[in-house]
Amino acid sequence: MTATLAPLPTFLIIGAQKSATRWLRTNLGEHPDVFAAERELRFFHAPQKFAERGTDWYRAQFEGWTGESIVGEATPGYMMWRHVPDEVAARIHGVVPAVRLIALLRNPVDRALSGMVHHIKFERLPARSNLLELARRGDPASDPLGLVAGGWYARSLAPYRQRFGDQLLVLLHDDIADDPRAVYVAALRHVGASDDFLPEELAQVRYSASGSGGTDRPGPRVSAHDRRALYDEFFRDDVRELEAMFGLDLSRWEPARAEPVA
Repeated sequence: MTATLAPLPTFLIIGAQKSATRWLRTNLGEHPDVFAAERELRFFHAPQKFAERGTDWYRAQFEGWTGESIVGEATPGYMMWRHVPDEVAARIHGVVPAVRLIALLRNPVDRALSGMVHHIKFERLPARSNLLELARRGDPASDPLGLVAGGWYARSLAPYRQRFGDQLLVLLHDDIADDPRAVYVAALRHVGASDDFLPEELAQVRYSASGSGGTDRPGPRVSAHDRRALYDEFFRDDVRELEAMFGLDLSRWEPARAEPVA
């Protein structure tokens, strides 16, 4: 039976949550040489599943593979702080040490707001939740929803950088709206696919400003004051570390220059 299964993945999109990983996975999967699983497989960040089900189960989840040489999946939970990225990176390295990794990162305040909207939608948070109040109500590292810690990109990517080096590519959510083709081509080159193919409709990722699924109903926002407080209290130091780690200029994430979206 093993011979009929797909190979182990050659690339993984490891996060971040609410940062257009689905957009990237879907468009990569359009390439004729690439097969991408249609759902999050949530394998490497689940210790019990990883131990009990093993790699044959994992390979079987790439149902629909027809011989493409490049195979991958997107599970944003792989770089979530609450899942202990050092341990997740170790599991991945133990199974697919040559895998190519992609992290797609969004302004951490916007990512947190989008995460809050998501949890409100599924009634895990009250409809009138305030992001700053939620961030300050306890230890962000222990928050099961990961509203703040989900945006600690430098801390989460450090073990991946250490284990995988240049096999890790960092892309920015901001650039998708500006030039989706450039983001897509960079991802293609990183996973080893030819860059002479573009999907017929390389759709730009779009988020409702209200987080209400495209309706006109008002949704949660972040005031200029709260945005500055969130950035300064919870994200600024991590962003500086991220810039140094990957040679990035993330000044566009500064609150004075960022637009609140959900």
